[in-house]
Amino acid sequence: MQIIYNLLFGLIIYLPAFVANGTAPFIREGTPIDRRKNFNDGRRILGDGKTFEGLLVGVTFGTTLGGIISRFLGIDWIFYSAIISASALFGDMLGAFIKRRLNIPRGGRALGLDQLDFILGASLAIFGLRISVTIYQFLFVAFVAFILHILTNYIAYRLKIKSVPW
Repeated sequence: MQIIYNLLFGLIIYLPAFVANGTAPFIREGTPIDRRKNFNDGRRILGDGKTFEGLLVGVTFGTTLGGIISRFLGIDWIFYSAIISASALFGDMLGAFIKRRLNIPRGGRALGLDQLDFILGASLAIFGLRISVTIYQFLFVAFVAFILHILTNYIAYRLKIKSVPW
């Protein structure tokens, strides 16, 4: 039972990252973070899918969840959740940057990178903030993120919210 509790607590630590990553794409129009500039390889730095408005919405929702977690766990999680949320979205932006360098267009598939870039970004913040996460918690969260990303994108495709199922 303790193992399950520990795994679920690891998931709670990462919940602001999940929420930030899941809410940012709801902003379909906005100001691209890369200001529509190209990198030295001639391709967009990030693309139109990464906007200042999406970043703000994602961090806001992730931080709000941190406030809710604070109420239930009795710890001040708001500051941590803001950093974790922002770092998750920066991880997602790094994933977009890598995809552009690999000449994968916006919406193109990059198995593994698409599902885990935000988890890696959040993990850097978690470790930097000296929040204790075991390797088992990290692997469990990565597994959940991988499966949820595939499942939710497929559902969004079936509901005609997304044009591709990944």
